[in-house]
Amino acid sequence: MIDVWMVIANSLWVLGLSVLLAALSWAHWVAGTEKTRFRTVLRRPATQLTLDLGLFLFCAGLAATARTWWERVLWGLLAVAWVVQAYLAGRRKPNASEGNEAS
Repeated sequence: MIDVWMVIANSLWVLGLSVLLAALSWAHWVAGTEKTRFRTVLRRPATQLTLDLGLFLFCAGLAATARTWWERVLWGLLAVAWVVQAYLAGRRKPNASEGNEAS
C-alpha cells in the first residue's frame, strides 16, 4: 500500500527544487533579455521571494521526511529562516536601478 504521507512529504522538496529551477531559469532569461547581469536580476525582491519560497518548500519537505527529531528541528529552523527572509525581501522597496518590473 502506498504511504500517502511520504508521497506528500517527498512532493514538497521536489516542488521546492522545481520552483528554484524555474526561478533561476527565468532570472537567467530576464538577464539576457534586458542585457543586465544575472546577479542584478537575482537581487530583485520578486526574484528573491520566489527563491525563498522554493527553499522553504525544500526545507519543509526534508523536515517532513527526516528520521530523527534533531534533523526535523534543524530543517524546520532552516525553513523558518527562509520564511523570515521572504518576509524581509517582500518588505524591501525596489530601487530605481533595479529596473521597472511593472512593464
